[in-house]
Amino acid sequence: MTNSTATAPVVKTAHPELYANHTFHMSKARKYTYNYAVIDEVINELWGEMTMAEIAKVLNEYPNRIAYRVKVLKDLGMIEGKYNMERGKLMRMRKILITFLDDVDQQLKKTG
Repeated sequence: MTNSTATAPVVKTAHPELYANHTFHMSKARKYTYNYAVIDEVINELWGEMTMAEIAKVLNEYPNRIAYRVKVLKDLGMIEGKYNMERGKLMRMRKILITFLDDVDQQLKKTG
């Protein structure tokens, strides 16, 4: 008797509706369908450690297919973005506002 270290699938357990039907990719080959359960589990487990390109290479999948599943998992809230986009937005807004204030200061010097 061996001890099994396998865990239950996290994404498949949390969102079984994603895997109720296989996804059709080719209209002329309807009998060939694709189930993303394995890809989703790997992405969920390795998202913080690997890039999408690395995951695609390890799984021998197309990078576009991995990118599609990352988008689906982000929309479900299973994974988060890797970069802090809020800070970038605030920095751009700060730059715009500083430029605007410089223009206002120049106009005030002209009038006063």
